[in-house]
Amino acid sequence: MGRLDRLLNKADSLSETGRFEEALKVLDKAYRIAPDDPEVYLSIALTYDAMEQYTSSIIFFEKALELNPEDENVLTHFGTTLCKQNRFEEALSLYEKALSIDPANTFAKWQSGLAYKQLGFYEDALGIFFQCIENDDQSEYLKEEIYYQIGLCYYDMGWMLDAVKEFNNHLTLNPEDHWAKLSIGNCYFDMGWIDESISKFKELVNSTPDFIPAYNALAFSFAEKGWYSEALETLRTAQAIDPDDQSIKDSIDYIESLLDDDGGKALIFLALLMEIYYRNRNIAFDP
Repeated sequence: MGRLDRLLNKADSLSETGRFEEALKVLDKAYRIAPDDPEVYLSIALTYDAMEQYTSSIIFFEKALELNPEDENVLTHFGTTLCKQNRFEEALSLYEKALSIDPANTFAKWQSGLAYKQLGFYEDALGIFFQCIENDDQSEYLKEEIYYQIGLCYYDMGWMLDAVKEFNNHLTLNPEDHWAKLSIGNCYFDMGWIDESISKFKELVNSTPDFIPAYNALAFSFAEKGWYSEALETLRTAQAIDPDDQSIKDSIDYIESLLDDDGGKALIFLALLMEIYYRNRNIAFDP
């Protein structure tokens, strides 16, 4: 291993532990050794990406591609950074180019599926996810996450029973994933199976008492049945766990308003709340 490789490895290690400024100093040394090496620019771009300084990250991705326009690794990582800025169409063009270079690039396929899902092209996303399942060249993370993403596609399409099936497939591989359990409860709620959603959310609250989204979901399941006292008790339990959580404060205010106006608004409010929660989960594949 030469000096350049050692510097790049050291920078990667520093970046992984959050020591970004130190990583950039090391990468400056790497640049001085090899100013025309696209791997140097890629490492700098990924470091800025990890720092969430996406404008700087993009500058260095572009420099890397100027040196090697056919680098599928740079193309794919560049696409993931663009997705973080909601520039999904641009990202897809990069993934497509990467796949034209190497059709077996699972990373590019996976990321393109996520981009299609974000754009609402669920059938395209599902086709890609099922291709990834058939590919033996997967990380353990990807093997688990594919089923969750398929479930989210079905959820957004309104195919709740199919979504539940895929969330359960995910849980066989990752049985402690509280987001998948929450998603199953959301499916039950959306199908009008309120007793089942209450049971699922209670199970989640008991097994993961610091998972605040479960309290919100359970409270609004109670509210859907008109059990406002139980809903408020649930939310105040959550507030004792995390007094600064704004979603709990908003939910308490809303359900208290229902005591004076039992107008059936809880269903709409919960749908919006759950949309926020499940999309907050970080689903980007970072090998």
